[in-house]
Amino acid sequence: MKSKCFEIVLVSVLSFALFTGGCSSRLPAETLPVMTEGAPVSLESLAETEVSESVVETEAAIGPMSTPQVTDIPVEVNGQLSVSGTSLVNENGEPVQLRGMSSCGLISTYNFFSDDVADTLIQDWGCSVIRLAMTTRGYDNGYTYDPERYFEDVCTYTDTLIAHGVYVIIDWHILYDGDPNEYKEEAIDFFSRISSLYGEYPNVIYEICNEPNGERIDDPEQAVDWNNTIRPYAEEVIAAIRENDPDNIIIVGTPNWSQDVDEASLNPLSGDNIMYTLHFYAGSHGQDLRDKAQTALDNGLPIFITEWGTSQDSGGGGVYYEETNEWMEFINENGLSWCNWSIGGSNTESSNALRLYSNNFTVEQKIAAHWPDEMLSPSGLFVRALILGQDFEIPEEG
Repeated sequence: MKSKCFEIVLVSVLSFALFTGGCSSRLPAETLPVMTEGAPVSLESLAETEVSESVVETEAAIGPMSTPQVTDIPVEVNGQLSVSGTSLVNENGEPVQLRGMSSCGLISTYNFFSDDVADTLIQDWGCSVIRLAMTTRGYDNGYTYDPERYFEDVCTYTDTLIAHGVYVIIDWHILYDGDPNEYKEEAIDFFSRISSLYGEYPNVIYEICNEPNGERIDDPEQAVDWNNTIRPYAEEVIAAIRENDPDNIIIVGTPNWSQDVDEASLNPLSGDNIMYTLHFYAGSHGQDLRDKAQTALDNGLPIFITEWGTSQDSGGGGVYYEETNEWMEFINENGLSWCNWSIGGSNTESSNALRLYSNNFTVEQKIAAHWPDEMLSPSGLFVRALILGQDFEIPEEG
């Protein structure tokens, strides 16, 4: 997207004991991240700059007000995931289709993933996977500005979600740094430490480069491509992860904003349990991109759609209901897993399911979770039904 906002029961029980004291206390001091550039903006200033309208109190009663729609715990049901052919399969070798939400960039999620939010997304929405989009470099914020803070944020959210038995995608969310090699050493360091902490948990999935794009840093005359840019980067990062975690799923971004999966399918990476991401926005991408995906699948490439939206790729327009349903037909025919962009951020994109800052309920009410329909965007209502597999009546225009 070209513009965005900036295990089993025993495992869950053990996680509460293990996850006290934060990430920093669980790693040797010499492995902790250090600030590499600049200084981050505060959450308070982020809210002030992104909100142009005052937040007002409402008289609506806020949760818990919903009845759980799903009582199964995803990791209890499926256990250790792996890749077989083009399919994601569970510990019994049965195909699995994970469905869930991607956070907005963690630079603007404001401590969003609480226990109550986890319960809401897993039980009320039916999410079996949550993606944590950790922006590596925003305009003036992100991991490369304050690695200690964002490393801790990722760990805090991951701890909570593991304790609730859901799968968690930890996303190295490159965007403005379109060539993943720009911060390759930071990525290797990040995933080495993350995998040392979470490699024994079947919940964790690693997404090592969100949307490669633009020009190569070593040759600005050349576009970021698969063979010369992304594939060599992925080999190094994957090697660092596999030193600690031999079997959890690793997802690799593909050229042209994670659209050219067909290019990756001509020279895939070696190794087990590696998947490749395809991103689409229903208002901008249609049959041509599905044809690329079908070519990649025909070539044996396992695909995980870690980000898609109901809007245009600019974040505007929509909700594109019919176009989304065309994509869902293709996705379900091929059993592809997916995360919808996005939830929990401050942006005004059409595809944002729940905007934290607005004049319609307070941030505190939204973080309290168990959201009434009035709190969700049209996209959020639609996507919730898609996750649950429920019928949805498309609103009449106007």
